[in-house]
Amino acid sequence: MFGPGSLPFKQLFEFDPPASSQRGKDVLAASVGAFRLSAVYSRDRERLIRRQFTGKADLNLHDPENGLAVVMISEIASMTLAYVRSTGHEVSVSELQRPNLLVPVTGTLSCRNEQMLYEGKNEPWLLLGRGARETTVVPDRDGVFQAFVISLPPKFLGKLLTSLEAGGGMAWGDASKEDDQQLARLTLALAAQVSLSGFGDTAMDAPVADAWTTVVMEQINACLGGRVRGTADQAYDLPVIRVRKAEGFMQERLNEIGNLGDIADYVGVSERTLQTAFRKVRGATPMQVLSQARLQRARHALRDRDGPETVSEVCSMCGIEHHGRFSKHYKEAFGEYPVVTL
Repeated sequence: MFGPGSLPFKQLFEFDPPASSQRGKDVLAASVGAFRLSAVYSRDRERLIRRQFTGKADLNLHDPENGLAVVMISEIASMTLAYVRSTGHEVSVSELQRPNLLVPVTGTLSCRNEQMLYEGKNEPWLLLGRGARETTVVPDRDGVFQAFVISLPPKFLGKLLTSLEAGGGMAWGDASKEDDQQLARLTLALAAQVSLSGFGDTAMDAPVADAWTTVVMEQINACLGGRVRGTADQAYDLPVIRVRKAEGFMQERLNEIGNLGDIADYVGVSERTLQTAFRKVRGATPMQVLSQARLQRARHALRDRDGPETVSEVCSMCGIEHHGRFSKHYKEAFGEYPVVTL
């Protein structure tokens, strides 16, 4: 079909960190097609325009003097597609809401969570469940690591996500299997279309975006079907069961929950026990997870043409009381204020 050196990917970024610092000017485009600049990490600056993940991410460059890492993001229906380019880095991530499909293009990576260690070689993709993890990316001989990351709504994977997280939180493709190669090719084809489309993260027509979502999800399910099996609940320890119950309650009563005690009472444990369970399983507190769930729900409502007509209505339906604080957190998460999305 095409390779990582083809035109669309060259258009995304052409940078030489040492030369760039010598020239003293910005060589990064604010947008390429429907990709928009999300984050930049270098010796001279650390700029976060919008988050790639729903939780905290701490990134450290392998070469603090001349290293550079850049992220661009586009939204495809209810998925997001991120392009990552780096000279090599380590990143600690707390992903609170969404599983991530990672497709390496150049370079290699390793990833560790509390249960599993993945050390990539030539696997075409890596699927990561929710929770805390540490990832190390290593550039190729040309000094560049490139990858695309698709963030998926949990409901898209359903029971497969439950089984994935029960079995350790990671699954990866086999380069010898056609289904796995096809999933990687689909991701690259989607990235090519996004990079060549019009300006702005909503430049792709809704029917086209929906079609891409369907095709990608069908392929993910085809790949996971033979890997993730069994009754997940039997593999879960007590903290995970508590977190699952709490998160189900959050999704059902998003606009009714007032404090941590409400969640703990529903789960039937003390606030301290619930805090401990969430820190172990998600790498965050229950209220942080709740806050991100509300942001995600608000984003969906604001983008819904048939949804509420004002930001205040959206806040009300999501249980958000402090509108000013919500506006600030929303901007950090999505790179624009709620009224702009609306």
